[in-house]
Amino acid sequence: MAQASATAPNAHTNPTAPAHRPAVRDRERIRRAMTAYFVLGPQDVEPLGRTVTDAVREALDGGITFLQLRAKPADAGDVLQLAREVCALLPQGEPGVDRPYFVIDDRVDVAWAARREGLPVDGVHVGQTDLPVEHVRALLGEDAIVGLSTGSVEEATKAAQLTEYVDYVGIGPYHNTVSKADAPDGLGTERFEAVADAARPLPNCAIGGVTPADAPEIAAHHGDGLCVISYICRSASIREGARSLREAWEAAVAETGAR
Repeated sequence: MAQASATAPNAHTNPTAPAHRPAVRDRERIRRAMTAYFVLGPQDVEPLGRTVTDAVREALDGGITFLQLRAKPADAGDVLQLAREVCALLPQGEPGVDRPYFVIDDRVDVAWAARREGLPVDGVHVGQTDLPVEHVRALLGEDAIVGLSTGSVEEATKAAQLTEYVDYVGIGPYHNTVSKADAPDGLGTERFEAVADAARPLPNCAIGGVTPADAPEIAAHHGDGLCVISYICRSASIREGARSLREAWEAAVAETGAR
């Protein structure tokens, strides 16, 4: 089974976080883990005749480096049970070193409950209208991962001022996307770069209609990785979809570094 590599390359690096930051929140470790970020929930795979656990198992085999459980709509108890099932599939060890990071979308309550059970849920990913990141950090503690969605320079600039609370940003939509009905128009490369620059020093991933073919442009425009829902979920083989995503990013970074 492929594991999240501590040496997966990325195009852009920054100084590591302060020494007091827990190792799980080390920015360079998280930046490397942005390489192949997979988001899924029952709504993404069940209409295709798949289960979340089967999809996660294959994606792990394919080498994903970051995993987000996004179950919409679902009751807290159902999301917690799904999180338990996903956690049972994760390799043991440190996130970003021995296994992918694993976060839950929006549901701070579920992440808190899962961590209280001792499950390897590393944190949450929240949007602009969800619980403020200051409160998320207070509830989950200093060793939790908190990701934040951003779609503008203004949102990214604010995130960059909240690095005590935020560990990385998702930037999008990069293209127009079918995965989120209320998503705005795609940013494109130039606006994506402006948002990525505004969010520094936070790591980022590009999301929204992203495929491996976008890797060279995203890497060249200050992206740290690729985040997908549909591309992997709708691949004939989830394992091969995950592998192609990771390999495309690694190749793009190698090419960018050679320029």
